[in-house]
Amino acid sequence: MLDLDFNLNELNSKTDEELAVLGKTDKTAAAVLVSRFSKLVFIKSEIYANSETDSDDLHQEGMISLLKAIEAFDIRKGVKFSTFAEVCITNRMRTVSKKSVRDLSFAERIDSDEAADVLSVEETPESIYFYKEFFSELWKDICSVLSLTELNVLTLCVQGLSYKDTAEKLGMTEKSVDNAMQRARKKIRALMHDTN
Repeated sequence: MLDLDFNLNELNSKTDEELAVLGKTDKTAAAVLVSRFSKLVFIKSEIYANSETDSDDLHQEGMISLLKAIEAFDIRKGVKFSTFAEVCITNRMRTVSKKSVRDLSFAERIDSDEAADVLSVEETPESIYFYKEFFSELWKDICSVLSLTELNVLTLCVQGLSYKDTAEKLGMTEKSVDNAMQRARKKIRALMHDTN
C-alpha cells in the first residue's frame, strides 16, 4: 500500500502532458488524468444536453473522448493536453447532440453509411465499443468495492457538488462526506493498482 501511495503522489505531481504520455501504457496514470478532467466532462455534458440528448449519455461520450485524447495525444506537437482534450470532448458532444436532433434513435439505428459521416478516422465503431466496454467494466469494478454511502458520495462529488451540498443532499455531515470520499479514493487506488 505504501508503494501505491508513493506512486500516486509521484503521478499527482506530474503535468497533464506527462500523464498523457504515461497514460498510453499505464492505467493508473490514465486514471489520474481522467480524475483531473472529469469535472470538465460533466460541465460540457450539461452544456450540450438537449431534449433529445441526455446529459448522462453525453457524459459517457465525453469520458470516451477523454480516453481517446490520452491515446492520441502527441507531446511533440507542442499543444497543451488540456486544450487537446477539450477540443476532442467538445467536438464529440456537438456531433452526438446535433445528430440526435436529426435522428432521435441515433444510438440504436446508426448504420455503416451513417457511421462514415459521424465518425472520424480514428473513431470507429470498434473503438467506441472498446471504450464503452472499458468504462462499463471499470464502473462495475468500482461499484463492487465501494459501500452504498461511498458510491453515493463519489457520484455526487464527480457531478460537481461540493462536500457541503453533498452532505445536505444525503443527510450527512460534511465530515462524514469527507471520510466517505477518503475511503472511496483508497479503495479505487487499490483497485487500479490490482488491475495494472
